[in-house]
Parts: sequence; C-alpha cells; structure tokens
Amino acid sequence: MTPDDLHAKDGFGFFGEASLPLSIALVIPVGVLLVLLGLLLIPVNLGLIPFSPDGQLGLLLVIMAIQMLALGETPMGQYKRSWLLIVIGIVFAAMGIFSCIVPGILTGVIQLLLAILNIAGGVILLAKRFLPMLHSAGDPAAPLPPILKRLLVTLTVLNVVAIAFGISMLLPGLVPGMVIAGIVVINGLLLFVLVSILLKLG
Repeated sequence: MTPDDLHAKDGFGFFGEASLPLSIALVIPVGVLLVLLGLLLIPVNLGLIPFSPDGQLGLLLVIMAIQMLALGETPMGQYKRSWLLIVIGIVFAAMGIFSCIVPGILTGVIQLLLAILNIAGGVILLAKRFLPMLHSAGDPAAPLPPILKRLLVTLTVLNVVAIAFGISMLLPGLVPGMVIAGIVVINGLLLFVLVSILLKLG
C-alpha cells in the first residue's frame, strides 16, 4: 500500500476516519438525548410546549436495544452477545418503535420496564463495585491514579442517578417535574464526562 493510498483512506480534516470506538460512540447519542430531554422538560413542566411521553420512552428503549444488539451492553452491565440477549434487544427495539409510532398503548409497560431496569442496574453495579472493596477493607491497597478515581466517581454517580431516574419513573407523582428534568440533564452530562475519561484511558 502506497502513502497515497493511506492518505486517501485516512481522509483529511473532518472527512478523515474518526478514531472513536463503537462502545464510546454509542454513549454520545444517549448523552445528547438525555441533556436535550432534560432541557425540554423545563418548558414542558411550565406548560409552554406539549410533551410526548411515548416518544421519550420509545426512544430510550430503542437506544438501549441498539446498545444490547451491538455491544451486549445492558443497564445491569455488559454481557456476552448471546442469542437470548439478541432476542431481548429485538423485542425492546420493536416495543420502542411501536411506542413512538402508536402512542398510548405501551406507555405503562415501557415506563415500568425502564424503571425496573434503571433501579436494578444501578443497585447491581454499585454492589459489584463496592462489595469487593468492603471485603478487602483491611488489606493495604495501592492508591488509584487520578484518572481512575475520576472514572470510579463518575460511574458511581451515574449509578445513583440511574436509581433516582428509575424511582421517578416508577413513582411519577413523588418527584417534582423540575427535579426530574435536573436528574436527566445531570445524567446526560455525566455521560459526556465518562466519554472524555474513557478516551483518555484508551
């Protein structure tokens, strides 16, 4: 392969190939969705613009399905892309697409599903992260590098926010709408922080 071929493959400037792993690239649209959704919920709660909960829930479920199908990534962690996980991802995608097109039929089902997944995922990932630390609390451990500390803190806050988001969906009247909007925006911003940390580690 000649240098000219390499240059043609790499492209130039914005037309060059982006060195962005698929796992990180899929996090970015989720962050954009959550930040935009949280910001839009502010005028929604003030009664200034209409809101489609079916579209919101359906889109969240479709993006989750894409992550499951492409990477085996679920709210409860990453797993091998087995045929069972593929089938679940297809079912989730179908439910999300149906909810976006035909409102009012699957709203309650998807809301309950997302609430349970967010709460269970947050609790399970927190347990996986901190239970081993508690078991080895008396053992001397090497200090973590600053970037890994930031990653640990970011993941922990993301898990806590996911639990709070799940509770707000499970009990919609319990948490004020403006608080939910703040939770969603924080969740989206934290995903961008996570992307920046993962890019530095990569």
